[in-house]
Amino acid sequence: MGSIDISFVFSLEKTKKETIVPKKPPVKATPIRAARYSQPAKLDGKRKLLLPSRPERASIYDSEDSVAESLGRTSRSAACDDLYSSNEENPFSNAASSKSSVVQDAVENPGTGQPQVSYDAFKPKRPPGRPLITPTVPKLGPQTPSGVESHLSDPDENDTGSRSGQPEASVTVPPEWNTQPNTQADSTPTAKPAITDASKPKSQTDSLQKRGRRKMTVTKFIVAAGLIAVNGMFIFASWWWQKYYYIYLPFICLPLALNCFMIASIIFFKLRNTARPEKIIEPEHVESFGMVIPCYNETREELIKSLDSLVVQTGIDDNKKAIIVICDGRVRGPAMEKTTAEYLFEDILTEQTHRSKIKKAYMAWDGQQMDIEVAKGFYKGLPFCCIVKDQNQGKRDSLIVVRSFLHKFNHRRANPEHIFSPRFFDYMESWLGKDVDVDYIDHLVGMDADTVFDTDCISQLLKESKYPHTVGVCGYVAVDFSGGSWNLWSLYQNSEYSIAQGLRRLHQSIATKKVSCLPGCCQLLRICEYTCGDRVLVELFGYHPKPLDGLLTQIRATASEDRNHVCLMLTTHPEAQTRQALRARAFTDVPHSWSVYLSQRRRWTLGATSNDLLLTLSWHCQWWERILAFSNVLGWCLNVFIIASIACMVVAFMSQPWWIILAFASVMIVPLCYYLVMTLWLPRTLKEKMQYLAGLFIFVVFGPFVNITVLLFTVWNMDSFGWGKTRMVVADDNKDESMEKRGTTPLTTEPDSSMGGQHQALMEKPRQPDEEAAVETVIHRPTSTHVRSPLGVEFELRG
Repeated sequence: MGSIDISFVFSLEKTKKETIVPKKPPVKATPIRAARYSQPAKLDGKRKLLLPSRPERASIYDSEDSVAESLGRTSRSAACDDLYSSNEENPFSNAASSKSSVVQDAVENPGTGQPQVSYDAFKPKRPPGRPLITPTVPKLGPQTPSGVESHLSDPDENDTGSRSGQPEASVTVPPEWNTQPNTQADSTPTAKPAITDASKPKSQTDSLQKRGRRKMTVTKFIVAAGLIAVNGMFIFASWWWQKYYYIYLPFICLPLALNCFMIASIIFFKLRNTARPEKIIEPEHVESFGMVIPCYNETREELIKSLDSLVVQTGIDDNKKAIIVICDGRVRGPAMEKTTAEYLFEDILTEQTHRSKIKKAYMAWDGQQMDIEVAKGFYKGLPFCCIVKDQNQGKRDSLIVVRSFLHKFNHRRANPEHIFSPRFFDYMESWLGKDVDVDYIDHLVGMDADTVFDTDCISQLLKESKYPHTVGVCGYVAVDFSGGSWNLWSLYQNSEYSIAQGLRRLHQSIATKKVSCLPGCCQLLRICEYTCGDRVLVELFGYHPKPLDGLLTQIRATASEDRNHVCLMLTTHPEAQTRQALRARAFTDVPHSWSVYLSQRRRWTLGATSNDLLLTLSWHCQWWERILAFSNVLGWCLNVFIIASIACMVVAFMSQPWWIILAFASVMIVPLCYYLVMTLWLPRTLKEKMQYLAGLFIFVVFGPFVNITVLLFTVWNMDSFGWGKTRMVVADDNKDESMEKRGTTPLTTEPDSSMGGQHQALMEKPRQPDEEAAVETVIHRPTSTHVRSPLGVEFELRG
């Protein structure tokens, strides 16, 4: 065989020794608290906290065949792929609609043959988390989940905490969830929080308050001066140069001419759809949906009526459904013995299977962490989940919480980032998976706590949602005459509601498919990227204004939340379509006093005008909707001149030929005739027809003067961002004591704000006793990370 070269062997051994890498000393770890997330949470430049994604794991539901099969449904790149049948080409892959003013590229039009771009591009990049080496520890017995205080015995308590009994090798937690080593995670603060950021000195906060209030006041007076100047100039010109009436006549006749055009368009599309019905896409599976009720200071009777109307719905027996009630704080309205939250927990939702308090459950839209009390159970056979926020953050925050969770639930296997704590997300996920027995939520049905659905309301909403590209549907909102069938205020507002929904909104539904307002009291949203994705819901709709932001930004963030959400969706995703279902009826309570009516219409007027301005300036919107939005903004600005010019027209027409008078008179007569014809097909019973005609008479005679009063009140209170007298609450002397018994931090006895705590304290001028204020909370930024492992052993991660 030959001899072995001994020198070669020694050389080889020497080379091996030289290439050996010395071992690094082991990482020393000291006790800390556990979390299951592998990436740290971050607060981006705007306001939101994006929580890290969870590790990929197998499904907890026995009904699923495999994880891969489940992933195939929830990891679609298109926003609404579930709208189309499997053998049909995605309509979104076509070119942009001719109704859109611009052509969309592949990024804004998912489903084209181009490479798909995920909407995750809108999310901030996450830095890599630091690894945590978990030492070997003895197995301990079951531990009560940290941050949750059980009020009812629940054998599945541990299921809401950690899904796996095995510790993870590497975890990092958001700083906002951390506590010091010797501090209980669910300990109640002993002092009332302050509104200022802990990192900012009080002098800086006071300076922002003064500058913000001064800026809003100055802007209000500038707008008021501009409106006075423009209207005064037009009124003077119309009276001084009467023979040049044709110059300013278009400003008067534009809204009326558009109404005439919409009437003709409605007739045309009605006839066309009758001869050639639109295509309907039947779902491949029985759709599931959640029925959401946000509430604030509603009475026990109002809540029971609303919940009972959901229980008796017909035509949806095969659909899986659940009720989600979210209460915005703990307040008591006038003539109420308890707070709305107490009515829910103690008198209405009594069939509870579990009830807990969760500290720092999610990041509110103003940046502070929200503690909640949550209960689940059954209400007359329907599974429910009731969430009570310890602090008032406004309706917008409640909508963000529910809609964002349902969207993240559908995509939970793709490890999405979200604003929820792991315990709260797991609690809700377990409720949907076990109690409701659903793996996917198709729709969200929204209603107000003072609204009652007709028995077939939801089935009609679902029927209208089957048209292609439809991601939102609203019903027909009628006035609830239970307080009096012939009350003048109710009759007038009933005619307002009917005219608005029977003309412009009907035209939007059948002609442009762009209903710009889906009222929160009766709406259906498809859970998809267009309606509930982070881009629209969290980044745009959830933007919390800074103290020095402009007046327009402040108004859009506080007034008409539902309209603002739809307008943001239509401007961001022009291919999305929204419709109206006139047969889906809901009955809502209306103001019965002049002061409450003005307070409500101030918010509605500011919200509608500011969002119409948003549509006008958006090049992505459908061209007709932009023209109509511009007409509404112009009509609001020149409201005084339009009414004053009527007298000028009467004087000017005295010296004009009859055919000119008839031409311009017809522009005003055609809409009035249409309002009368609506009596034949919109009201259902003879009594409803008589109520509509009586209200129409009041609307035609007194409507212009009511509009001027609303305009003046709106402009004067333009810098007030609360709900005013629309939502009144009273102080409760026993509230602090009752809340201390529940282990909750007492809330302020002042009413709430639609802006949340931090911004309201910076921006709002001194309030009247009936206006809304928010709970003030300090935002602390801890300097170290403390987590607890699933086994209950604490460690501290050294940097």
